Amino acid sequence: MMYRLFLSFLVGLVFSFQAQAEVLVIDENDIAQSIKQEFVDRDKAETTDIELEFFGGQTNFKIENATEAKILINNLKVDENLGRFSCEAEIFADRQSYTVSAVQGKYFLLTKVWVPAQNIAKGEVLTEEMLKTKSIRQSKLKPFMVTEKEKLIGQEAQRSLKEGKIINEKDVGAQVLVKRNDIVLAVYRTDRMQITAKAIAQQDGALGDRIELQNMKTHKVLTGVVQDASTVVIDQ
Repeated sequence: MMYRLFLSFLVGLVFSFQAQAEVLVIDENDIAQSIKQEFVDRDKAETTDIELEFFGGQTNFKIENATEAKILINNLKVDENLGRFSCEAEIFADRQSYTVSAVQGKYFLLTKVWVPAQNIAKGEVLTEEMLKTKSIRQSKLKPFMVTEKEKLIGQEAQRSLKEGKIINEKDVGAQVLVKRNDIVLAVYRTDRMQITAKAIAQQDGALGDRIELQNMKTHKVLTGVVQDASTVVIDQ
């Protein structure tokens, strides 16, 4: 009967079974988790949020007639320029050294980004409930990607957004409060008085945007700053 090992996030990860076992299995995921922890212990990474690709060394083991196994990672070497690592994975079975495997591979530091938790239609305003996090390789992050929750909440989708897909700058924009052809209140203020008139917006505008609008009585074209969904303050 085969038993799969479950890792414990302790130095020298230990695996044990209360029931009697014929074979203990250590697989690539177990080795990978031990190496990730060694990255953290040696200050090569802040968290175990790392992706590993192996291209050398044995990473799967079946140990017969053992009830407890332990993995120790020794001599971890990291080439930050090439993104490569090497180390020795020593396997202990019932407190006895079972084998040592020289392991090599590539590593990728991961970072968490905020992405849509659902499909979002064009024109919808993003809320926290519409977002979720996922891990991606840091090397895949680009300057035009918007991945911070604070920069996404309250933004309006400029196109349809797909669940789990990273959002780009052109995908979202400030929420449009005034739309072209909306009838708004044009407000002209001075220190002594305030004049209001109805006007037709000539273009879309978000909060703080300067837009053109046409006075409905005089037909004069004015410019002003969007104050809210129904008010535009005319430039003096």
